[in-house]
Amino acid sequence: MVEIEPIIPYFRLLFKNMQAEESIYYVNQVFEKLTFPTKGTKETQFESCTFKNCDFTGISLAGCNFANTTFEDCNFSMIKFGYIGLDSVHFVGCKMIGSDFSTVKDFLFHVSFANCILDYAAFMKKKNRKCRFDNCSLKGADFSEADLTDSIFDRCDLSNAVFMNSTLNGSNFTTAFNFTIDPERNLLRKAKFSTQGLVGLLTTYGIIVTDN
Repeated sequence: MVEIEPIIPYFRLLFKNMQAEESIYYVNQVFEKLTFPTKGTKETQFESCTFKNCDFTGISLAGCNFANTTFEDCNFSMIKFGYIGLDSVHFVGCKMIGSDFSTVKDFLFHVSFANCILDYAAFMKKKNRKCRFDNCSLKGADFSEADLTDSIFDRCDLSNAVFMNSTLNGSNFTTAFNFTIDPERNLLRKAKFSTQGLVGLLTTYGIIVTDN
């Protein structure tokens, strides 16, 4: 997993104190470390932007909409995104422990992750089809009632992750590990699992799988 160096707290002050009196639209901008744009009082739109090494701890993103945007090596630990837009947003190497996506706008919601720490993140009731989780830690993440049709969990640690009434049709778990998924409480039509992963499907039945 990527280690994220602490960012000094002045970034948070910049975000909270810089205000505009109208909606603002940013296109193809790069925001790095302490650099953050003025936030509109009505709405702030980010299109095809990149955020690098930014610390969002304790920051309110209310009124923001992100489209085709990438976050690299950023810290979102325990953030509550609130009612914001995340359309085709990619997180790379981000620390996102306890991040709550459940309140994000449903319209055009689509996110993907690579090399992120997503322990205890919340995705309840989110429709995020064809999502990719590449080499992520998802310990204790909550996917209850989420629609993850055709998603890929590549080399992901799903220890204690919650799948309850989740739609996992066509999803690929062949390289995922430490998951427990109840086939009777989730939709798994054409979902893919490795032979080693079968134990995660049979745990709820009390069946023991061995190599002998």
